[in-house]
Amino acid sequence: MIFQVTASHITLLIEDLGNMVRAVPGDDRFASLERIFARGRACRLDSATPDHLRFALFGIEPGGFVPVAALTHVCDRKKAPQDEYFWLRADPVTMWADMAQVFMTSHGFADLDPFERNEIENTIRAVLLEEGIDLHSEHPERWCIALGEPLDFEFTPLDEALGMDVADALPDHPEARFWRRILNEIQVALHQCPVNVRRRQRGKQEINSVWFWGGGFIPDAAPHDLIDTVYSSHPVTRGLAIINDCRLKNSGEAREPDFRQDGRTVLVDWNPLTEDPVEELNQLESLASQLLMKVHQENLVLSVFDGSGDGRNYDRSAGRKFWKRASPLFFGPASPVRT
Repeated sequence: MIFQVTASHITLLIEDLGNMVRAVPGDDRFASLERIFARGRACRLDSATPDHLRFALFGIEPGGFVPVAALTHVCDRKKAPQDEYFWLRADPVTMWADMAQVFMTSHGFADLDPFERNEIENTIRAVLLEEGIDLHSEHPERWCIALGEPLDFEFTPLDEALGMDVADALPDHPEARFWRRILNEIQVALHQCPVNVRRRQRGKQEINSVWFWGGGFIPDAAPHDLIDTVYSSHPVTRGLAIINDCRLKNSGEAREPDFRQDGRTVLVDWNPLTEDPVEELNQLESLASQLLMKVHQENLVLSVFDGSGDGRNYDRSAGRKFWKRASPLFFGPASPVRT
């Protein structure tokens, strides 16, 4: 006989919940989500950023900046390598200059095809190799580099650097001059790269630089096994899941969840698959409806957090608070978030 294991605690992290709610018409209603926020007990995990919150959910205190690059490397390698390298992300970006300033306007490869991406990658790799730095490109949309020694300064996180004057975003530290020089050499090489020459002639967006950020070492596993199964497509969460030997599934699988073979504790790190907030909230509403049913049928505890660390704990006793009437979801003005 096969015994099915029923989850006893499911945590749902919806990093961009506030922005999604603010983007939908005010008369749109989401009954299950509203019920969770109306009747659930308020809870909070103090976290400087959503990535710090991810660490907290695994029971780990990162201290300072989150080692995004190291966890990205673990995620993309699909295993936790035993190394002592200091990892940096080196993401392809687009920069735009006016008469006095240079701005980073976007990151990623926009509409480049795989052959154009490979040409960009090889151009950047050649510059880094001249400095004795290897480019790790296990994932086509994000890259990492490994250093033998840690940096004594921090690069501005990518999402925060977007839209900033690059002169302000670059670290003001004596040792950062080396990296400024490398960035300049990469930018010159990319300006001359044939794929960018062709795109420039066609008036298309170029990939004309990289951005270093997210430095750190691969963290140790949590002292206790807090999570059995993780649903996520986020590199930080997936890296943490691999280090902590969790059962790992893609976030898309949470849209039609089973949970019966996922152990006692489950983390769902919701990753939007579309840019339509109404569609995403409807998908979340469907998941929330299923989770509320499980709460009442299986005595499950459900925790829901947004990216700020604010959340609700919902169990059977919360469901009996019928006097707490649901109202439209509301989140205050957006605040800048560093990742």
